[in-house]
Amino acid sequence: MVMNSKSTRNILLVTALAAVSVLSACGGGNDKNNNAGSSTNGGTTGSADKEVTLRLFSNLPDRKSGQGLAEQMVIDNYIKANPNVKIDIETLAEEPFKNKLKAYMASNEALDVTMVHGGAELNTLVQAGYVKELNPAEYEGDTYKFLPGVYKSFTFNDKLYGLPRNSDYEVIYYNKKLFDDNGIKIPTTYAELLEAGKQFRAKGIEPMSMNGKDLWSFAAFFQDLVVRLTGDQNLMLDAVAKKKNFTGDENFTKAAELLAQARDTKLFQESFMTADYGASQNLFTQGRAAMWYMGSWEAGMATNDKLPEDFRNNVNVLKFPVVEGGKGKDTDLLAWNGGGYSLVSSSKHPEEAKKFFDYMMSADQWAKIVWDTGAAVPAQKYELTGKESELQKQLTEVLTGATSTAGSIALDSGTPKFKDDAQNAFGKFFAGGSTPQQLLADLQKAAETQ
Repeated sequence: MVMNSKSTRNILLVTALAAVSVLSACGGGNDKNNNAGSSTNGGTTGSADKEVTLRLFSNLPDRKSGQGLAEQMVIDNYIKANPNVKIDIETLAEEPFKNKLKAYMASNEALDVTMVHGGAELNTLVQAGYVKELNPAEYEGDTYKFLPGVYKSFTFNDKLYGLPRNSDYEVIYYNKKLFDDNGIKIPTTYAELLEAGKQFRAKGIEPMSMNGKDLWSFAAFFQDLVVRLTGDQNLMLDAVAKKKNFTGDENFTKAAELLAQARDTKLFQESFMTADYGASQNLFTQGRAAMWYMGSWEAGMATNDKLPEDFRNNVNVLKFPVVEGGKGKDTDLLAWNGGGYSLVSSSKHPEEAKKFFDYMMSADQWAKIVWDTGAAVPAQKYELTGKESELQKQLTEVLTGATSTAGSIALDSGTPKFKDDAQNAFGKFFAGGSTPQQLLADLQKAAETQ
């Protein structure tokens, strides 16, 4: 994609983001499976004599790079402006975070602000009354600059319960040096992807890293295949909504067969079913896997000085390949708004929590910082600076070149029960315990019984 000037780039970017943002794992993963808490002293403007401690629960334990660094920079900015506020930050990596948030919900723990995953997981918190309703009118205009449609997976019964932090979309990250050094063609079709996998495996290199333990990436991979076969972004969403059937549909059957080919040709690394998010990322960033199927929120890999320079100079983005004979294009993008923040109902300092929450979600804080640091693609309008990494530029081209977007990851478009049942169906399938037909039957049952 040719971008002739900064103004042209900005117009294209805002236009594409607005199109992509008729949106709804999994955004915001992390590569550190540790608990790195942080505290900062301060107070709140307008109440200089009042000491307040706010509690933030986050899934970003790495505070020195990526989205964790961006989040910490926002917090540091806030306490500089509000010197009587103290913010206690508790952080856990993705899956431990999800489990502890469920425990906090069950005990009605008095957090102030928490990271949330839109869709089914946030719906669980909403049903429990754990998070507060927001007034969307308060977040209109130039202070926040949210793009159209980004509230979809944060809205239930026409009420808003959180704000998104990123525009999330699935891509394949690849190590260009590994492809070049081994004389392997960068794939543009699914058949070429499987062939590249076979060639890498023959050379003792893991073809594609996958966080199989977390399960959700399998569902996204399957959804990508459905869209590549049909060109229809709504088919899988309709099946979850019981408007279509997973069984008896030749498109779902073919997609499940293609998914089985990835499993049976060993496209993913050895022991992929026991690899969580951090393990799958480490395998890729250490140069031991040629590809990694993951989302746009990992833009920060290119600027993370903790990673080898050789890797940073060679990490690139590949669109999910087309399927031969399929109706879908490589510009049909699996995109949604997955991760964000919510206010917690049991907060001991609701007014101060709201002030901090609003500050964090201002366009000149999270959106600007996360883009300027190269960590992710925000869910708000932002300016290209000319200082973007090559990885950011490639991700921007994927986004601005999108001709259709999903609006939601299907896994999160149903109930929490559907998500659990569907993930278990994919887990059984990749553990070798079911056929393509059985996978579809399990997905159909999950949709019918949600």
